[in-house]
Amino acid sequence: MPSLRLLCTLYHQREVFSSQIHAIALCFYGDKLNWNFSFGPKAQYRWIRRFHLSSRFSGGYMSDPENKGSTTRGVNFDTLGSWNNRLALPILYEQSIKKGKLIPRVPLDEVGLTSVIGRRRDNEDRYVVEELMQELLYFGIFDGHGGSYAAEYVAEHMIDHMSYWMTKTADLISVLRNSFSDIHNLLARHLAFYHIDDDIFKTGTTATVCLLRNSTELVVGHVGDSIAILCREGQPVRLSVDHDPEDCEESVRIIQNGGNIIHNNQGVAHVNGRLAMTRSLGDVELKCFGVTAHPYLRSIEIKHGSDAFLVLSSDGLSHSISDHEIVNIVSSCRTPQEACNRLTDQAQHFGSEDNVTVIVIPLGAWGKYQKLTNDHHFNFGRALSNSKIY
Repeated sequence: MPSLRLLCTLYHQREVFSSQIHAIALCFYGDKLNWNFSFGPKAQYRWIRRFHLSSRFSGGYMSDPENKGSTTRGVNFDTLGSWNNRLALPILYEQSIKKGKLIPRVPLDEVGLTSVIGRRRDNEDRYVVEELMQELLYFGIFDGHGGSYAAEYVAEHMIDHMSYWMTKTADLISVLRNSFSDIHNLLARHLAFYHIDDDIFKTGTTATVCLLRNSTELVVGHVGDSIAILCREGQPVRLSVDHDPEDCEESVRIIQNGGNIIHNNQGVAHVNGRLAMTRSLGDVELKCFGVTAHPYLRSIEIKHGSDAFLVLSSDGLSHSISDHEIVNIVSSCRTPQEACNRLTDQAQHFGSEDNVTVIVIPLGAWGKYQKLTNDHHFNFGRALSNSKIY
């Protein structure tokens, strides 16, 4: 785009212009884009430059703002880097200039969040939605087992370790790797000192943590079977890996460390007959058998032109509804909160007996892949066949 290239040029020459440019105004008149630069504190000089948008930007693409087959005229991501979204996400101006395209900021008050107890006696799920520092968002889901103690502990204290490591390195992968190690070691020492003689000593938790920096850099750290799914171009992209005893590499590690993979009467594999996952925080007595706290780590660049939302959930959802079903349901909703409510309702409707916690984070393409029908096709019986007893 000519407009963004010009703005990028000015940004890179900011040492020359910053003391002189008083204001910048952008105006759209049909297919013309007007830049108005005011130089000097009293705006004594003005420079107005017009750009005629090419037919690529002023033709058919503009006639269909949300790609639904309508002919409403408007601005969408196919034309100017933004579109008629039902969520008015603010723009990160500095990042937009650096990237040469509009980058929306994800406001925490637009993030959807729901946690329901289901048919369990207690809700052992915990969650975190925080701004770790300026333009660095922290989302986490922790699904406890053997009680909620470990999930509560990790949800409360992991943020402190991430904040510490952010002062040591700007590499988010290293921040998460070190934070997972630190919080597990701290939890293990705490359990051994205060609870070695009671049932709390056997507690543990999953952890699925996402750090989103400048709305573009997403890093995921994960142990256990809580999930993270990105909707890209209307399709699910799984950002987490279930650490399941049925997985070949995971089971080899368990067996090499003297552990056993035992199936219960429903055919679900457990480590030493007790834990239905091979990685977790806590579960101190199983660490010598290869149940590790080392996280699966992944970094991905968010593309707001094609990425609509990010979903984090506990296995109470993912064992009842497939990834495609999750994406279809969220895509049919007007707001992230409505999506969370509908997902938890559907999980319970289709047989989930577990706690269900869901976080839905809207991204730039929110609403682009909205389904025009509320008819969803679900696979029945999945919750029963995949139920896990800890």
